[in-house]
Amino acid sequence: MVLELSQQQFHLLHACLAESIDSLHDEVLHTDHRDLRGELRERLDRLQTLQRQVEAQMPREQPAL
Repeated sequence: MVLELSQQQFHLLHACLAESIDSLHDEVLHTDHRDLRGELRERLDRLQTLQRQVEAQMPREQPAL
């Protein structure tokens, strides 16, 4: 599946991913259960991978004339 996103949608997606990553990172740090912490780290890794993919596809800013 291929999605075509506007520049504004890319920025919104990137911001949402960053917020989710920050929240999940906090959960990983404050979780006492080893099994759950490992699962949360896997989710965090997947989100970070997705964020890098979004960053690679983000349209470059056009300089203002």
